[in-house]
Order: sequence, then structure tokens, then C-alpha cells
Amino acid sequence: MRSRKKIMASGLVLMFVISQMMGAVSAADKAAADDGKKIAPQTQIQFEQDKAKAHMQELEERMFRLSKLIRESQPDDAARLLLGLRKAREQLILDRMGEASKMLDDLKLDKASQEQKEILVLLEELKKLLLTADIGLELKLEQLRKLIDSRETLNKLLKKEELQLSNTLEQQKKSGNKKDLKALETSEQRNQKSAENLEQMLREYGPASQSICKSLSGAGKCMGGACKKLGASQPKPASEEQKKAIEQLSSAQQDTKKLEDKLRKEVESLVRQRVMDQLQDMIAQQKQIREVTTKLQDRVAQKQKQALAAVRRLATSEEKIISLCSESIELCELTQFSLVLPVALGAVREQMELVDEGLLLAQADKAMIDDQKQIETDLQALLDAMIDASRPSNKNGGGQCKGCKGNRNKLLAEVKMLRWMQQSVHTRTDQLDRQIEKKKITEASRQERIDLLSVRQKEIDLITGRLHSMTCPHCLAGE
Repeated sequence: MRSRKKIMASGLVLMFVISQMMGAVSAADKAAADDGKKIAPQTQIQFEQDKAKAHMQELEERMFRLSKLIRESQPDDAARLLLGLRKAREQLILDRMGEASKMLDDLKLDKASQEQKEILVLLEELKKLLLTADIGLELKLEQLRKLIDSRETLNKLLKKEELQLSNTLEQQKKSGNKKDLKALETSEQRNQKSAENLEQMLREYGPASQSICKSLSGAGKCMGGACKKLGASQPKPASEEQKKAIEQLSSAQQDTKKLEDKLRKEVESLVRQRVMDQLQDMIAQQKQIREVTTKLQDRVAQKQKQALAAVRRLATSEEKIISLCSESIELCELTQFSLVLPVALGAVREQMELVDEGLLLAQADKAMIDDQKQIETDLQALLDAMIDASRPSNKNGGGQCKGCKGNRNKLLAEVKMLRWMQQSVHTRTDQLDRQIEKKKITEASRQERIDLLSVRQKEIDLITGRLHSMTCPHCLAGE
């Protein structure tokens, strides 16, 4: 209980850092608007920035100390703190705070403000991680991300070793140039080191990665053997060792993919629910923005300064929805529970970005309100499809395919989202056609919209083909 309070205290320290950063960003924006002519405000901003950095450094040290203290008694909370610390260091938050301070010192206020805003996004993500109730899911998602990175690294290593084998076989046909063999030996040593590093990284998965680590260890030994043979100007025996290394790496690659798929299945239902919750949050927040925009519409038409400023401030809220949408897309792509949803959300995000640009320009006319309504409608359509996909199947005809025994409700939901995407592209194409006809759009904007619609149509065609190829024939026949 005491450690839980300390973790909450860490969250509060982080919130304090965030508030300091927000103050520094606001002040930097204001100073930038004055073209950096006032030195005193710049000094104050730099002081606030340095204070935020000092508190962030204190927070990192606190998270490390506390994780060691509670490692045995509360492993989940210790893991939460270590994950937070690792994220903070991987994202170089402290270093970036220092860079922002240096930019302020050099009076590069615009760049400093942009850097501070990016740091704020990272801090918000860190706060969410420290205060989240479901740390188990966060840990598994982090494991999945690392596993995907490991598999990609393994794929590259396999290609490098195959190239090594090809070059070694080429040397066999020649008289055996010692200089070329020495270069191959050096490359082989690099591959061996990469295999060892990868093995060490995957050991943290425990028994689940035992077979992968065993294969990587075997590959490393074979590479070591190849190094010795190449050093002794013996390309033929070296190539035999390289062939064995390639077999071991291929085995590790297959086992890594299996572990990756297993992790995805473990988190699928939890991630699906989280994305549904995020969609509901996006709808609620977008509705609030629309209601405020509607209230300000008449005053903005009259060019009232306070109303114009209020509309511009709404852009910050829209950016939060965009961030939430991006997070949902990342979760979909990471867990691959839906083929269509991440692309569909990408299309909605484009509309959000257009609304955001309009709000920054203090637009609050009927067109802006209609765009906001459309985003709500689109998000609701995707949410409804996800709710349909979440319905369980059963043997009595409740959505279970008689062939693959899979849940046909998921396939139907994917098709519904595809249909929505096609309808959305059609609607936007029709709108663009009317704008062109009435000459209400510039040539540059016209071409930009056409290119965007073309990309979306190609995505729909591609996903439809992929969905068809992945679907059981019985599902397609409606059996």
C-alpha cells in the first residue's frame, strides 16, 4: 500500500513537470510572437525549462530506487516503474529538455516551442503508463513491440548471413585471396556479435523464448566456427558452418513468429475493448468541440476577438483527439486484430487534421460544424462495427462458420468497415466534384484532394483483396 502511494506520488511529480512544461511552452509561444525582442521573458522561460528538467531527473532516479525496493514484494508495480523509466530513457526526454533549454539560450524560440510541445506528448504518455490500472496489458504490449523489433533484427541478420554464405562460396571458386577472406571473417564476427546480442535480449521472455535462444546460441557458435575457418583461409569448411548458422537462424525466426502470434492472441480481447473505449472517448470529445463551435458561430461571424481566440483554443482539444486516434491505430497495427480498422481510422484522422487546421484559423462556420458532425458519425459507424465483431459465435448458427469454426461476426464487421470506407470516399469525391464545378477550390487544393482520394481508393482495393485471400471459402459462401 505504501509503495502504491509512492507510485502515485511519482505520478504527481510527473504532473508537476507537465504543468511546468506547459507554462514554458505558453511563455515561449508568447515570446516568439514578440520576435524574441524581449530578453527578460526568455530568461524566465529558460529558468522554468531547467526546473522542469531537474524535476524530471529526480523522477527518473526515484522510479529506479523504488523499483528496486519493491521488486520482490510487488513485482507488478516494480515492472511498471522500470517500464516507465525505460520509456523515458529510450525517448531521451531529459536530453530533449536540455536541447530545448539550449534553443531558448540561443533565442530560437519557435524551435524551442515546437520541441517543448513534442516533449509534452511524451510526458503525457509516461503519465498514462504510471497511472494506468491495467499494467499487465501494458507490459505485454511492450513485450510484443520488442518481440516484433527482435524478429525484424533477426530477419536482417538472416539476410546478412545468407550474403556471407554467397560470398564465401564465391571465394571457393577462386584461389583464396587472403584479403577477401579477412574481410569475410570481420563480417562474420559482426554477425556473431549480433546473434549474441539478440539472444541476450530475448532471454527476458523466460521459458517462452528458450527454443529461440537455443537456436540463436547455436547460430552464434556456427558463426564462430566459420570465423576460424575463414581466418585459416578455408572457405569450404567455413561455408558448411554458415549453412548450419542459417538453419539455426531460420528456426529462431519461426519460433519468434509463433511467440509473437501467441502474445497477440493473449492481448487481443483486451486491446479490442481499449480501442472501443477510445472510440467512445473520441466521439464524446468531438461532440463537445462541435457544441462549443456552434455556440461561437455567430460571434465569430462578427469577428469578435474573444470568440476567435476561443475557437483557436479548441484546436488543442482536437489535437488530443488526433493523438487518441493515433494511439488506437498503433494498437490495431501492433495486435493485428483488424485488417480494415487502422486504415479506416487513418481516413478519419485526416478529417480531424483538416478540422484542426480550420480551428487554428478560427473557422466556425457551417462547413466546419458539418465536418465535425461527420467525424462523429464516422467514428460511431466504426464503433458499431466493432461492437458487432465482439459478439461471440456459437454452434447454433450464431455467427460460427461451419468450415473454419471461426467467428463470422468479425468478418462481417470488417466488411461493414470496408463499405463505410468506400461510402466515405464516394461522398468526398462527390463533394469535390461539386466544388470544382462551382469553382470553389484552388487548383493546388483540387490536386491535393484528388491525390488523397486516389490513395484511399487504392487502399480499399488492396485491403479487399487481402481480406478475400485470408478468408475461409465457407465464410465467403455464408455457410
